[in-house]
Amino acid sequence: MPDKVRCCDRMDYDLTQKCDVHESWFDCPNALIGLVRTGYGLIVHDGGSSVIEIGFCPWCGSKLPKIGEIDLDSAQSPKGER
Repeated sequence: MPDKVRCCDRMDYDLTQKCDVHESWFDCPNALIGLVRTGYGLIVHDGGSSVIEIGFCPWCGSKLPKIGEIDLDSAQSPKGER
């Protein structure tokens, strides 16, 4: 994922950490944020792969793009914010 869509070091850490115990990112209790369908969400640890979309970074408070607004193929920032 392009660096410019990550708002702070803590978000970057959470999105790039690796778990040596759990196969799925959604099974790891240390995984808090998920990048899904090119947007951000809090992982719901209920045995599935659900997230709750968030509009602001829980660590720095920056406004986050809505799910579907990050164009990972051609941009390094949310759509419309170049």
